[in-house]
Amino acid sequence: MSTKKQRRRTRQRQKGTTKAKLSPVTIFLLSIAALLLAVGVIGSLVGNDRPPPPRPGAVWSETHGHYH
Repeated sequence: MSTKKQRRRTRQRQKGTTKAKLSPVTIFLLSIAALLLAVGVIGSLVGNDRPPPPRPGAVWSETHGHYH
């Protein structure tokens, strides 16, 4: 006589259905990785294109295009 688990497996094979879904932990980790990737891409596209200030207290002048 076969066990309950073996009978369930044979029934699933006959139906053609098997468990192939992702675990909640895998889904969580993939969503965190996708979020970090999205933040990185958006940050690089919307980055600041002006150079860093040459000294503390320097103010950027839009009209002249440099620091004062």
